[in-house]
Amino acid sequence: MIFSNLFHRKKNKESETGSFSQYDQSEYAKLETKNIVKELNLSDAAQAKKYVVDLCKQMIQASKDIEDSKSEYQLVTNYLTDIQILEDLTDAERKPILECATQVAKLEKQRTDFLKTKRRLTDTQFAQMQEEEENLPGVIRRLKANEADLDAIKRNMAYLEGKKLEWSMQRSDSAKVQKVTRTVACYLLAVFITLFAFVGILSWYLNRDLQLVFTIMGFAAVGAGAFILIRYQDSTREIRQADVNRNQAITLENRVKIRYVNTKNAVDFICEKYHVRNAKELEFLYGQYQEEAREKETFRKTSDDLDYYTQNLLQYLTRLRMYDTRVWLTHANALVDSREMVELKHELLTRRQKLRARMEYSVGSIHEMKGEALKNMSKLGNNAYQLEQIIRKIEAMNPVFK
Repeated sequence: MIFSNLFHRKKNKESETGSFSQYDQSEYAKLETKNIVKELNLSDAAQAKKYVVDLCKQMIQASKDIEDSKSEYQLVTNYLTDIQILEDLTDAERKPILECATQVAKLEKQRTDFLKTKRRLTDTQFAQMQEEEENLPGVIRRLKANEADLDAIKRNMAYLEGKKLEWSMQRSDSAKVQKVTRTVACYLLAVFITLFAFVGILSWYLNRDLQLVFTIMGFAAVGAGAFILIRYQDSTREIRQADVNRNQAITLENRVKIRYVNTKNAVDFICEKYHVRNAKELEFLYGQYQEEAREKETFRKTSDDLDYYTQNLLQYLTRLRMYDTRVWLTHANALVDSREMVELKHELLTRRQKLRARMEYSVGSIHEMKGEALKNMSKLGNNAYQLEQIIRKIEAMNPVFK
């Protein structure tokens, strides 16, 4: 509730006394009086002295509590007086105060809402991006370009790897054709030699001229040899071309790999520096930073405006010669909203009534304990004078007890 912090110390003090403070010091004295009086009637002066001394201690403590209650009572009264001063203001006097209080309440709410907002970035991330704010757009563009290059380089590497495999397979196929061609050439050579020998033997044995057969076989042998030679040369040329193409693919692949390593290092450096995984995440963080930076700038302006209106409000309230002007800075809503002011006033009035009732009850309790102590003074003997001195000191602390 409003102004509850003004009485926080008092409430803590009451709670610390526990159940004993619920019915006050005098109640404790009343509950114990009967039994102790019986003992006094049958006991010595030492017991009587102990009883009376205990009553004196309770009266001293109760008088201190009354002094504290008086101070708090006066404090509450001062705040009620301040409220009365505000209520008695004319419309012209109230207008500037109301304007300043409205701004203070609004700006204070904005600042409170900002402080409750969950931060998007850690302090380290925000400080880093703030330091490199001018370079970040270029960093993001380079990171995006490098990531695009990495994707293109990966595709190129896959393409070159495929071409290497293709040229290797083509060379292997050409080598197989070349081997088959050599084998066929050997077989054909053996066949034609055999045929020439057979035809020669046959021509000698039959004693006939087989020149035409030799001519035909010669042309066949030359044709087959030419075909085999051409095919062998083609295979050799294909092997050489496959080697050349494969070596070019390997060279290009090595260049692409070097470019990939350099680009990958550049990407990894930026990602590690800003603790992100890719350009998309860095761009997102940069957007978060920009939004948070705008909010902080708004907060700064709000704080400046709040200081301005706070000083103006304090100046207006100070002219009214109020008891406490600064307390209204945290309760500006009460200056703006009459319902808040009524609630505040009601709470203070209730608190003052409780304080008054508490003091009256404590005064009555002290009078009862004083009467009980004086009633047993005869049992103290030579210590009666000390009791009188203690009672005088208690009365000096608060004349209302006389």
